[in-house]
Amino acid sequence: MTPEDKARIARENGAKSRGPKTEAGKAQSRLNSLKTGENAETLAQFVPPNSGILCHEDRKKFYALINQLTQIYLPVNQEAAAMVRQIAIARWQIDRLQTDLNSIWNIELMEAARHDAPVPEEHEDDYYQAQVAKKLYTGTAPIEKMERQIDRLERRIARLRREIKLVNKEFPTVAKPLETQEPEPETENSEPTVYVTEPTPEVLAAYRREFPNHKIVILPPDDVAKGIDIEDDLPPAPRRAA
Repeated sequence: MTPEDKARIARENGAKSRGPKTEAGKAQSRLNSLKTGENAETLAQFVPPNSGILCHEDRKKFYALINQLTQIYLPVNQEAAAMVRQIAIARWQIDRLQTDLNSIWNIELMEAARHDAPVPEEHEDDYYQAQVAKKLYTGTAPIEKMERQIDRLERRIARLRREIKLVNKEFPTVAKPLETQEPEPETENSEPTVYVTEPTPEVLAAYRREFPNHKIVILPPDDVAKGIDIEDDLPPAPRRAA
């Protein structure tokens, strides 16, 4: 058999393949492209941006919740601020569980409505709801466990509130606050940042004249000496005033 014949047969056999048939085979196949890193960004979707939220949840809403709670409890130091963060996580989990409970009820109600109800039409909704309740609160349905978890989270929040009050009273030393806001990303229309290592009034004034719409960040000289990684596509700027 010539090499050309072997290649032709291989192409024909390959064309007949329809890929893995079993779920295990499909799962393994999905990992093939990750071995070389070609689709490694897929894994990034499953790395939560914060320990309190899932990969598909809105992190901006979570940070907004932390900020709101910070304004309510006014933590005076890092210890109290960490407790505020734990309250935010617990509150976020409660909201998630409430959403899940609501979804479970709606799914079961839609499933129940597929069957005829042996009651007058005006009582059908009550009938379906009762049937779903009986199903969800008997056997191995998870709904009771989810409601108990909500109760545990509410108790955790109540305990953290008491601890914040104690820490604020007994340890009023003000420390550097925790960062609760994410830095705003630069947009395509944002002007590049200008980094200055000589923060004298004359140098700053010269930079502002040269780059009026750019953000100016002052770096300590040590960072430059250590070779800090700064990407800047701006033309060379004056280091001293003309």
